Amino acid sequence: MNWGLIRKRSLSLMLSAALLGTTFMSLAAMPNRANAEQESLSYDFEDGTAQGWYGRGGSEVLTAAALAAHSGVYGLQVEGRTQGWNGPQADITSMMKEGQPYALSAWLRLPAGTPDASVSMTIQRTTGGTDHYESVTSGPVQAGGWVRLKGEYTLPAASEKVTIYFESSDHPTLAFYIDDIRIERLPDSPPAAIQEDIPSLKDVFEDDFMLGSAFLVSEIADPNGPDAKLLKKHFNSLTAGNELKWDATEPQEGTFDFTRADQAFRFAVDHGMAFRGHTLVWHSQTPDWVFRGADGNLASKEVLLQRMKRHIDTVVGRYKGRIYAWDVVNEVIDPSQPQGLRNSLWYQIAGEEYIEKAFEYAHAADPSAKLFINDYNTHDPVKRQYLYDLIKRLKEKGIPVDGVGHQMHNSIQSPSPQQIDATIGAFRDLGIEQQITELDMSSYTNDTDSWETFPVDLQIRQAYQYKDTFDVFKKHKDQITAVIFWGKDDGNTWLRTFPTVRKNWPLLFDENLQAKYAYWALVDPGKVPVEIGHASASTSAGLINIDGRLEEAWARGTSVPVRKNGETKAAFTSLWDQRHLYVTIDVFDTTVNGNDAVEVYIDGNNGKTPAYEPDDKKYTFRRSGTNPHKHADYKTIRTEGGYRIEASIPIENGVLGQELGFDIRIADRSGKDVLMSSWNDTTGSQDTDTSKFGVLKLDEGPRYVSAKQGTPVIDGTIDAAWNGMDPIRTDRYVIGSAGSTAKVRTLWDHERLYILAEVKDTLLSKQSGNAYEQDSIEIFVDTNNAKTDFFEPDDGQYRINFDNERSVNPASLSGNLISAAKRTEDGYVVEASIAWTGVPPKANELIGFDIQVNNDEDGDGDRDSVSIWNDTSGQSYQNTSGYGLLKLGER
Repeated sequence: MNWGLIRKRSLSLMLSAALLGTTFMSLAAMPNRANAEQESLSYDFEDGTAQGWYGRGGSEVLTAAALAAHSGVYGLQVEGRTQGWNGPQADITSMMKEGQPYALSAWLRLPAGTPDASVSMTIQRTTGGTDHYESVTSGPVQAGGWVRLKGEYTLPAASEKVTIYFESSDHPTLAFYIDDIRIERLPDSPPAAIQEDIPSLKDVFEDDFMLGSAFLVSEIADPNGPDAKLLKKHFNSLTAGNELKWDATEPQEGTFDFTRADQAFRFAVDHGMAFRGHTLVWHSQTPDWVFRGADGNLASKEVLLQRMKRHIDTVVGRYKGRIYAWDVVNEVIDPSQPQGLRNSLWYQIAGEEYIEKAFEYAHAADPSAKLFINDYNTHDPVKRQYLYDLIKRLKEKGIPVDGVGHQMHNSIQSPSPQQIDATIGAFRDLGIEQQITELDMSSYTNDTDSWETFPVDLQIRQAYQYKDTFDVFKKHKDQITAVIFWGKDDGNTWLRTFPTVRKNWPLLFDENLQAKYAYWALVDPGKVPVEIGHASASTSAGLINIDGRLEEAWARGTSVPVRKNGETKAAFTSLWDQRHLYVTIDVFDTTVNGNDAVEVYIDGNNGKTPAYEPDDKKYTFRRSGTNPHKHADYKTIRTEGGYRIEASIPIENGVLGQELGFDIRIADRSGKDVLMSSWNDTTGSQDTDTSKFGVLKLDEGPRYVSAKQGTPVIDGTIDAAWNGMDPIRTDRYVIGSAGSTAKVRTLWDHERLYILAEVKDTLLSKQSGNAYEQDSIEIFVDTNNAKTDFFEPDDGQYRINFDNERSVNPASLSGNLISAAKRTEDGYVVEASIAWTGVPPKANELIGFDIQVNNDEDGDGDRDSVSIWNDTSGQSYQNTSGYGLLKLGER
């Protein structure tokens, strides 16, 4: 993974002769615009010059112009950009002091008629001869008015040169106006100090696996500083984030530089920590000369492998017997490719052989080192299978692969514990080590949200997600030999610039090196506030009989797990009507004890009080079926995995949207011991305190439609097979509140699902290069109606635009889709069929189903609206729990 604080770019900083006109003073003649105390630096362009700003790429034209003035007479007009990184740049070396915080701001506007675009403010610094690129801020800029970009920056190390620049990476030719640029020194921050009196993470997990961190040498410039102290206190394995990559160690052919790599390695050795090598062969951060011949064309396989061998011999050989593990090849799997292998220059030149040779060369250079293949998103079943198959092929050939590295750049929402569990378990039979090599957890679930401070509820969510994740790691500690964080603290994380520029808090320690809830979730979970969980009860849509036999209506509900220490102990589903809450609880406990019980807690007004109010109730439903309630009816039945409780609980005047305080506790009695597992209140205080109950919302539930059996011809023409089918409409909105919609009909047979979508859209556009932003429909299918928060192998997303261009997620299901599209007077028609994945459903069964319409309303390449039949979460492409229900009827 590319360390986000160091983004290598090929930059030409030559000043074009075209820029040396009357609008510029020569750099040598520029006055020092910082005041005498160097407290601030400002640029207002009021002298009619560019005041020392120059083009980064050499093509830019920078002019002091009245059109560009935010205040006064002049501002800076920026034109002539040809690449995303082009833009105005200024040298601010004299202003910047190591460790000092600064506030930076500028006012920007776009020329009249220019669509909104994002502009970034970035610092480039040269430290120890290496260029670093560190984002300050970015944001949308418009033609309709001035926008102020502002952010804070602290120079992390003494640097030979520091510049500030503005760019628009997604809009290479964007022209813009900029004025009133200001850099101001902020009061000194108190020196950071780590918490010496808290448990060391490496000690907490001493009996489980090594605990490590990636780092940059700038963090250990002072080996006795707080950053270095944090590394020494909590970790027993270190990974150099960038210092051992090809562009750092051999930037030019045959010229090796180990200055920074040796610094990183020596720090680990001097403090008794194991050191991990990252990475030898990768498609990124590898100089282009590696792949080129003298004529500039692609090198031959023989030349490429010779270069690889020399590089591996030199780098691995230098640390022979001292680096315990190497990521030999990195990120080689691409499930969208026919063979599942990334179509990198490595692969184009040498095929799969380059992977084999990399391991052979590394093993020869250091037979004692453990050799890993490293990749991300290994929780994706398709990608995971490709990786598994590759390792198996390599092992069968005798290639010395010792382990698989799972990067696990996770979020507070995904992957789920079940996905991680399945991932680790999938490689068990290969007889190799497994390591978590680049762990972090983004505080966001999308690429658009951005906060200045980390919301407390998300801090708690992150903490529990970390706990659930580590519970799985500990379950597989016989397989996992190391867990390594991709960074030690929130101030040093690549996620502050990727996938977008924003503050992120993905690690266990904050920017001030203080332990977060995420840390305590792993060390002492009792110090983390109880997270208030949310679940929904669907309308019952008819009579529910409490007899242990579940009516079809129960399929409208979503199963919610009750977990303890990473294991699912039970799962509940709920329905409601005006006077009752209906609950089924499946308990997974094969050891029978008649006193086993399910305890259900209801707080009618969701008061969250520390003591019971009159509306707060507890109901105990026993495994034996005894002790009936006067008002609550229940039935117990035996199941293969344990037992099920079906219960009807009275509520007063239930209405759509009402929220109940709610909790479920499972009492598993074995002899004198009682093991308790709760959905929400893990402190066990439910009998007296409702403040830690979860929230159950009385919801409408998923929409429901029937599909008759039939087999239409897929040609874009509406034939007779579709007659008599009741249509559904995409009349809910994920994006926007109005826009293109579709009338949709469905059919099915034992081999396929059929969809007819008649889309109304007055302007058809595929201006965007992103398929999801083109005018198109997307069909979502969950064949087994599992309603999971991740895609299972039977789940698919099928996208078809108005020109019948298709894309499928996962790509391995592309062969399932047949489609035809035709334009109409008021839009377009899509007719599609999708082969069943997994076990084909039967008549009268329910599947999860949804369909949405993507609309670029004005043809500018941006998606202006998304209408959908059921799921408005915006997560349908990865989460099936919000899909509607499609019943497969008779002919």
